[in-house]
Amino acid sequence: MRALRISLIVVVVLAVLAVVADRVALYVTQGEVASRVQDRLGLEKEPDVSINGFPFLTQVLGSELDDVHLGISSYAATVDDQELSIHDLDIELDNVTLTGGFTQATAARAHGEGMISYTELTRAYGELMALSGNGFGVEFEYAGEGQLLLVLQASAMGQTLDIGELAGDLVLEGGKVTLSVDEDEIPDVGSAEMQESARAQLDQERTIAGLPDGLELTSLEPTEEGLKVTVDGENMTVSG
Repeated sequence: MRALRISLIVVVVLAVLAVVADRVALYVTQGEVASRVQDRLGLEKEPDVSINGFPFLTQVLGSELDDVHLGISSYAATVDDQELSIHDLDIELDNVTLTGGFTQATAARAHGEGMISYTELTRAYGELMALSGNGFGVEFEYAGEGQLLLVLQASAMGQTLDIGELAGDLVLEGGKVTLSVDEDEIPDVGSAEMQESARAQLDQERTIAGLPDGLELTSLEPTEEGLKVTVDGENMTVSG
């Protein structure tokens, strides 16, 4: 009986040590992945990295991680070359293959969601519209029922005035984004020429780019909290 008890104790101790070693290896690896992802994506700070599944070392020996989560607090994309910040970008990576002596990692599938605040959207679009020099701008809010509220503005004598508002939808097609509005609801901004200029600005096709390699923009959904961004992709290289 004594020999059996000793054997059981040894087995338990070895099991505990194996678990501890597995968790230590996981912790160290998550930190290394965070550093490499920060460098590859040019992030201001390291992302939160969670490698799921147990045991971890078994996954490493098989050179494939089942599920990896990246939490990016702020990512700088672009809209027509104007910087556009996506915050709280969470990306789920499936079937991450490790190659090159564990120096490279590629995810078979990736899915992510983030948010663009209406303040940030207003700033970026405002700067783009300012480039036209026609004095028009737009402020974005939530109109409810999945629509944007566009507050059309005009600048005169150094002041910005609200001249009307209308609801609109975002249309995403082929990586291009357009604002779809009822032209009859565009407020009267003066002459026919100015009216046409305002309409052209609202109808302008925009390109959102600068996403991590391997990810594509798949949807933009207005919500009460901001513009919800969804990205998807395949064969996304996360490090290397």
